[in-house]
Amino acid sequence: MSAIAVIGGGPMGLAVAYQLCLQGQTPVLLEADDRLGGMAASFHFSGLSLERYYHFHCLSDQDFFTLLDELQLADQLQWRQTRMGFFYNDRLYPWGSVGAVLSFRRLPIITRFRYLLHAARCLSIRNWNHLDQITATDWLRKWLGERGYQLLWHKLFAFKFFQFGDQISAAWIWSRVRRLGQSRKQLKETLGFLNGGSQQLVDAMEAAIRNRGGQIRCASPVQAIQPSPHGGAVLRTPSGEHYFQQVISTVPLPLVAPMLEAGGVNPSIVNQYATQPSVACACVVLQTNQAITNNFWTNVNDERFAIPGVIEMSNLRPLTPHVSYVPFYIPANHPDYQRPDQAFIDDAWACLKAINPNLRDEHLLASHCSRYRYAQPVCGTKFKASLPPLMPFPGIITTDTTAYYPEDRGISESIGYGRDLARQICTASRGEVSA
Repeated sequence: MSAIAVIGGGPMGLAVAYQLCLQGQTPVLLEADDRLGGMAASFHFSGLSLERYYHFHCLSDQDFFTLLDELQLADQLQWRQTRMGFFYNDRLYPWGSVGAVLSFRRLPIITRFRYLLHAARCLSIRNWNHLDQITATDWLRKWLGERGYQLLWHKLFAFKFFQFGDQISAAWIWSRVRRLGQSRKQLKETLGFLNGGSQQLVDAMEAAIRNRGGQIRCASPVQAIQPSPHGGAVLRTPSGEHYFQQVISTVPLPLVAPMLEAGGVNPSIVNQYATQPSVACACVVLQTNQAITNNFWTNVNDERFAIPGVIEMSNLRPLTPHVSYVPFYIPANHPDYQRPDQAFIDDAWACLKAINPNLRDEHLLASHCSRYRYAQPVCGTKFKASLPPLMPFPGIITTDTTAYYPEDRGISESIGYGRDLARQICTASRGEVSA
C-alpha cells in the first residue's frame, strides 16, 4: 500500500501527486467528486466539453509552461490579444487600455490619470508586505478618490465579497492587477488557452500519475482524518479505513474541519479550519448563436444586477456556438444563494440583454449553472497569520490556494506550489534539510 495520500484532485492535488511520482513515490489521490479537476473540472454542455468555471492563462504563468513542456502539451497553448469592456449606466464602454481609460468621460481627467498611475504602480511594487497591513478599499480610495472608487471598484467588492468587502487585503487586489498588467505584448492584453481547455491538462496529469504507479480514486470522499500517534493518519472513506504515513490535503481549508472532527481531533484545532471565511459561487454558462460583445471580459456596474463581470470565453478560445460565463459570488449562508439555478440563469440572461439590446430570447441556445461552496477565500489583512498551521500533526499537511497568498486562485500558482510542496516532503523524508 502507498505510504502517501493526497486529498483533492484539483490542480494542486494533481500537481502534488504528479511530483511525488517523479520523486519515486506511488501516492493515492482521493477525490470526492466523480471527476478530477476541482474548479478546473469540465462537464458536457450542449455538445461541448467545457469547464464549469472559467480559466485563462497569462504570460507570467511559468510553472504552467514548465508542466506543459514535461507533458508534451506546449504546442497546445494558444495566445490571443483580448479586449475588455465596462458596462456602466446602460452603456458599454471600451476599457483596459490607456486610450480607453483617458477617453472615459464619466470621471474627471485627474481621476483617469490616477487610475493609470495606480496600475503602473502595481507593476513596480516588488515587496507587498506593507499592502498586507491595509485594506484594498482604503488603498484604492487613496489612489482614486471616493468617486473613482465607487464607479470603478465598489461593485467588485460588493458583489464578490458582500459583508467582507471592506476587509480584503490590498495585497490581494495588487496581485490581481499586476498579473493581468504583466500579460501584455506591446501594451495589448494577451491571454492564453489550451486547445482542449483545462480538461486537456487534467487528462495528461492523470495519465502521467497512473503511468508512474500512482493511484487515483474518484467518488472517494474522505470522511475522517484520525491522526496517528506515530505520525500520519487513518483515513476513512466509503471503501473503509486505511493508514497512510503521510497525508497531504489540498481541498479548501473549511472542508478539512469535518474530516478532523470525525477523526476525534480537539475542537479548538477543528475550529481553526471551520472559521476560515469563504464566498460561494453560482456560475452561469450561456450558449448563444452570436457574440454579446467583442470583449473577453466586461466589468459591470449596474444597479439591476448583482454581477461583477461577464466573461465571453469564445472571445478567447474559439468555441462555437458562443459561450459566456456570468459568475454570482455570494456567501453560502446568504438567502440569495438558496435561489434555484434558473433564477441565476434568468438574471444572467437579463444582464447580457442589457449589455447587448439586440439580443432576443431565441438567441439563447443553452444554459447551465454550477455551484461551488468554497470558491473564493476571504483574504483579509495580515492574512497569513489567520491560517491554521501547515502541519497540524506529524505527517499531516493541510493546505489550499490560500497558501500562495497574495496570489489569487490560479492553475499555474497551484501547480508551482503543489510541486514545491511535494519536493519538500520527499527531501524531508530522506532526512535532508529543506530549502
